[in-house]
Amino acid sequence: MNKLSPVFALLGGMAIAATSLAQTKPAAKTTTKATAKPTAKLTFTKDPATGVEYHFYKHDKKGTLAAMDQYATVSLQYETEGDSLIFNSYKKGGDSAGHIHMVLKKSFNGCLEQGITMMAAGDSAAFLINTDSLFLKAFHMRGGTPPQMKGYKNLVFKIKLVKIQTEQQVKDDQQKAQDAVHIKERSSIAKYLKDSNYNAKPTADSLFILKQVGTSTRLIQPGDSVFVTYIGKLLDGRVFDQSANHPGAPFVTVNGQPTLAMVYNQSMPLIHAWVEAIGMMHEGDKVTILAPSAIAYGPRAMGPLISAYCPLVFDMQVLKVVPAKQ
Repeated sequence: MNKLSPVFALLGGMAIAATSLAQTKPAAKTTTKATAKPTAKLTFTKDPATGVEYHFYKHDKKGTLAAMDQYATVSLQYETEGDSLIFNSYKKGGDSAGHIHMVLKKSFNGCLEQGITMMAAGDSAAFLINTDSLFLKAFHMRGGTPPQMKGYKNLVFKIKLVKIQTEQQVKDDQQKAQDAVHIKERSSIAKYLKDSNYNAKPTADSLFILKQVGTSTRLIQPGDSVFVTYIGKLLDGRVFDQSANHPGAPFVTVNGQPTLAMVYNQSMPLIHAWVEAIGMMHEGDKVTILAPSAIAYGPRAMGPLISAYCPLVFDMQVLKVVPAKQ
């Protein structure tokens, strides 16, 4: 698992949102700092130990408090003291549930992370965070606070603490989620093979050769120039790409058809399923392969159709092979 960054390093979009707001606000007409309207509905209390200024909407005084270096799941918005909204995780920047996942690391006295350590899961609160310290020490903005934000001594962060976890609990949750994804993928592959009446067994690298037709006996060798046509499909038959749609460079026309040209070797910049399949083919072969995500694009989504952990089917034909010069 990649180590998560502290919230402000992780969510540069929050700083960008603040900068965008600052750039769109009209400049003050005087040389003095703009004065901001204070948040009228909230009364903040200052914690003497940390300097955090807080207001609880809901607080479980008997709950287990968050601690530094733990992993917090929160919903978050922040605004100026004049109630101008800058960031809202439900609208942008959060996950599908509108949540942000962050590691609690102190960036300065009175920082948001210190405020969150005053909360228990289920609590909701607002924190008054010093603007200059936020931009300099948390957002690490070059040049410090944007000029149009300098009229605001503080910004108001409104937080709901959804969940707090240790690093090991986060790892366990990620492993469970990944296991569930792999189980779902294996099930979809098994159903596809059964419904399509394929009896293919996977290779050691998990590639399925569903069909292979050809007459040549010379396998493609490292260094050979190979020209391939293909149609790439999802298991439900939807086509996400095909060589026929690429009439220009870098594709090469062979027998009137656009082909993907390559010099075959094990380090070709192609998905591993293709590298393995081409090494098992001959000139003229027509092959249908099924590539589990582990040898396709893995956790990466590619375009509008290929989601993370998506198995793929390719119909491939080697139109031409030019043997490597000996």
